[in-house]
Amino acid sequence: MLPKWKLLLLALPLFLAACYENNLACLDPDATNYDLLGDDVCPDDCCQYPNLSLDIDRFWEENVFVSTDTFTDGAANEFRLLRFRFYLGDILLLAGAETLPVPENLVEVDLIAGTDTVLTEINANVVLVNSSGSTSSTVGRLRTGTSALTQVQATLGLAAQYTAVYPPTAPASSPLATQEGILNFNDGQGYLQASAEYLLTATDDTVRVDVLGNQPLLLDFPTAEVPTRGANVTVEMEADYARVFRQINLAETEIMVATSLANALPDLLVITGVR
Repeated sequence: MLPKWKLLLLALPLFLAACYENNLACLDPDATNYDLLGDDVCPDDCCQYPNLSLDIDRFWEENVFVSTDTFTDGAANEFRLLRFRFYLGDILLLAGAETLPVPENLVEVDLIAGTDTVLTEINANVVLVNSSGSTSSTVGRLRTGTSALTQVQATLGLAAQYTAVYPPTAPASSPLATQEGILNFNDGQGYLQASAEYLLTATDDTVRVDVLGNQPLLLDFPTAEVPTRGANVTVEMEADYARVFRQINLAETEIMVATSLANALPDLLVITGVR
């Protein structure tokens, strides 16, 4: 008969094997919850990917924009820019010739279908940029990888797929929700591309000009930026309103101002870096 200590040594491996459990975890280094000590891939796609955000600072030339300041447009008209808003949609990061995955920001909204609405989940890869309030907007989650980022691709204004969205059904925090000073006419034309409200000093008239439709936008990083794996990415930008409104005669008709505004919008933004 074996001594007790030898019996214990023989039983120890069996005891340890019975107690050990595999560590089911996210094994993707691009995820924020990547577990270096994980044994097996977790079920139900538990990996959570970083947020892509845009942080857009507002200027008039070298000065921080203030809505109470008076500016001069392209025809030497003095004015105050009371409120300026525009949409960015279909936002993508490019790394050279490679396009990173579409940022994911799934929301449930009602889509207008004839005289009724249908509850649908859509990817709201959009931001609404305001001339006041927070400068930062979350686009969605994406897997950034390790390639150096070189460009941001987007649209000024939203694509046709958003035309049928019924804004009151969108989450209150979503850019697609009903905004103060409505940005969706629900008449088949969809969301506005941009809206400017300004006060002409000479006449003391307050004017609102709306721009419909959308147009492509492609912005270059000053230098290629390698993202930190598994970390949130914030693209830092500047919006210089002088680049836009110095091209416009705000005393012209609203249709002419809207056309000039649409033509000048692609000059508004520049990328300054990433963090």
